[in-house]
Amino acid sequence: MATAQKKTAPATKAAAKKAPAKKAAARKTTARKKAGNKLAELPEDHTPSQAAAHGILEERRDLQPSVDHIMNAELSEDGRMHAIGLFKDSLTTPGDPNRTPAKAVEAAREATED
Repeated sequence: MATAQKKTAPATKAAAKKAPAKKAAARKTTARKKAGNKLAELPEDHTPSQAAAHGILEERRDLQPSVDHIMNAELSEDGRMHAIGLFKDSLTTPGDPNRTPAKAVEAAREATED
């Protein structure tokens, strides 16, 4: 007895082939996303520490949480300016402990104690 080979119809072979993968559509940046990335304007009656913080954020938006930590700390304006200065200087000094906002705030508290 001869073994019958199964024949596949040409249409079935074509269907078995995978369709070429579609290219992923480029993501469009939404207006909301663009607006969210915009840095807020510096108020006209800004303090020196606000100006310094704004300057840092103009260059490095990724530091927003760290700058917010310093700016929201319970410090006098002099203390806040001292802390933001320590933090800014630490950005160019590898291993500087004041790169951690909490340490910059603590150092400013110690330096401005009366």
